[in-house]
Amino acid sequence: MHLYQRLGCAQKRLSPSGSLTFATLLFTVFTFSGNYPSRAATPEQINVNDVLGNSSELLVRRSGRRESLQIGTLLQRIQDAIVTVPPNNARALLRFLDASGTDLNLYVQTNPHPESAIYYFPCQIEGGDELMGWGLARDAERGCEAGIRVSRGQQNRVQAEQLLQSPLVAQSLKLLTLDGMAQGAVRPVFYCSMAGVNGGIGFATAASGNPCTKALQQCQDSGGVDCTVITMGSWWTSEEKLYASVDCGTLEDPPLENDPASENPALPFASWIEGTGQTLEEQIETTLQQPPAEFCGVQVYRPDDFVIIPATDEVVLGLGHDETLVQVRDTPEGLQVDVLKGAINVRSPYNIERDRQLVTAGQRYDQASTGNTLTSFDQAAALTSVDMEVLCTFASTPSNNLKVSACAEQNLLLPVASDGRPTVAFCDREQASGGQAGDRRTVQMSTNSGEIRLEYEAFEVPDRFQIFYEGREILDTGPISYSETLLIPFSGRSGRVDVMVTGNPDISTTEWNYTLYCP
Repeated sequence: MHLYQRLGCAQKRLSPSGSLTFATLLFTVFTFSGNYPSRAATPEQINVNDVLGNSSELLVRRSGRRESLQIGTLLQRIQDAIVTVPPNNARALLRFLDASGTDLNLYVQTNPHPESAIYYFPCQIEGGDELMGWGLARDAERGCEAGIRVSRGQQNRVQAEQLLQSPLVAQSLKLLTLDGMAQGAVRPVFYCSMAGVNGGIGFATAASGNPCTKALQQCQDSGGVDCTVITMGSWWTSEEKLYASVDCGTLEDPPLENDPASENPALPFASWIEGTGQTLEEQIETTLQQPPAEFCGVQVYRPDDFVIIPATDEVVLGLGHDETLVQVRDTPEGLQVDVLKGAINVRSPYNIERDRQLVTAGQRYDQASTGNTLTSFDQAAALTSVDMEVLCTFASTPSNNLKVSACAEQNLLLPVASDGRPTVAFCDREQASGGQAGDRRTVQMSTNSGEIRLEYEAFEVPDRFQIFYEGREILDTGPISYSETLLIPFSGRSGRVDVMVTGNPDISTTEWNYTLYCP
């Protein structure tokens, strides 16, 4: 199997004129060859599928400008990103799509974190806390199968954001866009790595715009057919130390990950380059001039980065699982990833000799300045945490069309009522309104402690509002009229509360509504 097939590359293509491909251009490229890969590595779009909490804590950054985020917001350009804003209690469900809007069997849920995080399009994250999950490759194409690059956020993010917002960099970017001036100015470098059938290779950078335009031309000029994007990402010219891994196919590809039954590491097959933000591009291009084999792909790392690569179906199924689910955290000590289900491979500059570290369900990979370690963690607690509850509430909402096997296994899916009415609601939205028939539903909170704010309107005819938490009643208003705001403290393990409204039994015209707000 060729490397670009092994990495799962397909669908992400550009036209020779440089525009991002969508349905028309995909047809043009597909006419080159009838034998194209069956899985997709690089998404064409990321959709904000759903949001829990205050959406003002989530922003979209496009070409350096920030916009408010809404459910249905799309990321489609390499410079696009989602930025979380402290206090950072909101959560977004991100779905990875191909050009036609088909789901690519990968989702990411942003979780609360003390510092802000940046989710770059298409497969790069800086900081934060997130759940990410892949299904089996046999079931559907998988997005970001070449890996999701994860970076520490505290220092890298602050420096990058300050640079991006500074008038000097803004002017430099403008000059670079207009006429290639501003030599020596600090600037972002966006890169694109492509490969094609018959040995085509492309690698290009750009300070703004789409670097894949040039990479596609290089791939085609070198004889490549059906050229596809393997990786995209970015760095800053001011960075003092960077690494790049250059993956090239061989006649017999080494294994993607270790055999779970063996302690022997996978054979290394990537060439590693160390450089700076100013020198790395030239070093990569020199390495690619004489590749050891066809189908070379490039991934760029900061010293503390790692890339999470989903394990093959054979490894996941061999563990008795049907999906891969991981939680990533940016901690003061370094990056950390827990594997809740399935298995992943972690690649980083800390682990060049081993090439890739296999991490299976129940194992935690810690990467700190002192090195990396592999330990166990409380898997059962992680699978029933508030973070998982939120994910399973998203999965319980029919319109999200999200399947997470762990939710059913942990009994965290919420049912739909027999009459088809939803029984799931989210804090910070109006949960329900009605009349004499009343209502009962589960409301997902953003956390498992604090004060819930209840705003209700019962108008003139009295109705009754009750809230239950972990099997006990924490509010009973009794029959009550008009409107009021109440604060209800709660604390426990779960982030879900049950709300029951009893409509007035004597007056059929009674009306009511209520909203619970996140703590």
